[in-house]
Amino acid sequence: MRTTGRGATQQSSAPFNRRVVLDFIRQQGAASRKDIADMVSLSPQTVANITNDLEAIGLIVSRRQKVDKSRGQPPIAFELNPQAGNAIGISLEPGRASAALVNLVGEIRSRCEVEMDTSDRQQMLAAMLQLVARLRRESTERLWGIGIALPGPLGHTDISFIGPTALEGWNDLSVLEELGEATGLPLFYRVDSVAGALGETLFGVAKHLDDFFYLHLGLGLGGALVIGRSAYPGADGNATEIGHVPIVPGGTPCYCGNRGCLERYVSMHSLAEALGVSDHDVWTLDLSARLQQPGDEALHRWCRQAADRLRDAVCMIENMLDPRSIVIGGSAPKVLVEHLVALALPWHRSVRGGVAAPETRIVLSDRQDDSSILGAAVLPIYEMLSPRLEVLQQDRRGDLDVGELLGHRSSARRTG
Repeated sequence: MRTTGRGATQQSSAPFNRRVVLDFIRQQGAASRKDIADMVSLSPQTVANITNDLEAIGLIVSRRQKVDKSRGQPPIAFELNPQAGNAIGISLEPGRASAALVNLVGEIRSRCEVEMDTSDRQQMLAAMLQLVARLRRESTERLWGIGIALPGPLGHTDISFIGPTALEGWNDLSVLEELGEATGLPLFYRVDSVAGALGETLFGVAKHLDDFFYLHLGLGLGGALVIGRSAYPGADGNATEIGHVPIVPGGTPCYCGNRGCLERYVSMHSLAEALGVSDHDVWTLDLSARLQQPGDEALHRWCRQAADRLRDAVCMIENMLDPRSIVIGGSAPKVLVEHLVALALPWHRSVRGGVAAPETRIVLSDRQDDSSILGAAVLPIYEMLSPRLEVLQQDRRGDLDVGELLGHRSSARRTG
């Protein structure tokens, strides 16, 4: 259950209070000053000052609520302003980059995609610059920055940048710094599963959840544990790399060096292998039609095996972490995810069995096809909308009045 953030009383907490108010308005869709004051524990005068400031710089807009005319002047409600600016999200997967222009309320205004050799860093940089330039031309409002979602794990680990579901040959992420410098825009990046989880937190099915586990099904398989609406990073930022958990003893060899990893059974790459098509062509398959054909044995065999492993994964997640919900998103077609979930029923017995309601235990993203690019675009917006004290305590380098008002830090970095 989503809990409402509480304002702080110290004057130095003004940026935090503004974020709390902005976040509450985002959650509710529309909220009056009385609603805000009642729920975030700030004085009516403080709420009035904050809403005046936010409206003056265009982040929120006001309108009269519709109420019974006999009760006098209707109260004013505040909403996020869709015209307050956009962010560019880029989702990187081996062989392709997808990008979208997303506004402050999570609407995708424009999108584009390019195929390339992602092991060629210069080709990759040129392609990303091309995507940014195209979307930049289509944005008439302010650009908050660029968010990048890319396969993990990141950093120098035994399994970083290795295998067909990772960006092989990168070794480091300096190309992202080059992109930020070339565009002059604040740039943020995260593992795709974390970006997707944050996207669901702000604009998706997890909008009213503080705590959940996010399962990201794309070319590979990733996860993110969200606690208090922040993704748990782990010691080096690679927590819940669930795709490389060995789940089948002596199973299929994995490019990470282990055998039987979950990703080798539940991912679009494993589907491509099973059907004998390339990773590129697997995205073009008409799965909706093929799933209706009983004679498509290769597809149905893969689905049965993937559903078995998904059932195991859900049990493992629930027994280890006891999340209120498991949200499944990513770039995999929603029709396929729905089919796998249906095949996986009934779930194994776990600590959530008999406790969680069926409709909240496993939740499918309603932005499935857009999950990756929306999650990427959310990263700059998340820096502004999320009332997280750890963000506000960081050094600020922003020079914009909006940044100062919100305590916003405009920097090119990994964000959480």
